[in-house]
Amino acid sequence: MTDYFYKKLQIVFSIFRHPQVMDKENIPSPGPAVFVSNHLGSYAPVAVLSAFPVRLYPWVEHQTTDWKLSPDYLRRNFVEPELHLKPPLSHLAAWLIAWACVLLMKIIQAIPVYEKSMKLIITWKHSLELLKQKKLLIVFPENDNIPFNEVMNEFDQGFIGLAPLYFKKTGRALKFIPVAVHKAAEGIKIGLPVSFNPQKNIASERERIKTALQTSITKMYLSLSSGTSASRCRFRKASPAWREPWAKRK
Repeated sequence: MTDYFYKKLQIVFSIFRHPQVMDKENIPSPGPAVFVSNHLGSYAPVAVLSAFPVRLYPWVEHQTTDWKLSPDYLRRNFVEPELHLKPPLSHLAAWLIAWACVLLMKIIQAIPVYEKSMKLIITWKHSLELLKQKKLLIVFPENDNIPFNEVMNEFDQGFIGLAPLYFKKTGRALKFIPVAVHKAAEGIKIGLPVSFNPQKNIASERERIKTALQTSITKMYLSLSSGTSASRCRFRKASPAWREPWAKRK
């Protein structure tokens, strides 16, 4: 039933945003794998989830999956700074948006990320269970405060921690697949996978995988820029408000 509603949501979202997906042959069938995308505020998460031809399970900030925490969280991080609404209207708007947001997260079976909390183990367990079922995850790991280059910000490495845990559970190497989303070009490119090497030092593997993903996404993004005005403009930094709800860290 959840897959049925997921597909219906894709149809609805595609009415507003339907970018072209390129290099679909790089999508593993079946999984498991973790797709890693640039963020572009709210654009990339919605574009990817609506346009990808396969079912994805995104990491999201845990507050957006909680009926009690979501209203205040969205008010502070989205309604007031992005919609520029002030109390008491911002409280009402946040409450209405929160109900829709939490319902959406439940329909798409988003994985809540409990940053800097002992409950982070829930995130790991949920993710590993899906990976063992050969599902496909997606994360948007840009850190808004640390620039990487003219295209994107530095990636947080937390999601790469899935690789050694998955190897310990299954004896198989997890693959991370880079995804570049370009709003002006209305395009999404899927890169070649970067596989975890269990024979290497974990810390050095984290850095290698992160660098390889960032490099690949940058190249794909710039290739999508060809023929658009975006190729002459510096990439606009993603708003901290829209760093949520699509989690990018742990």
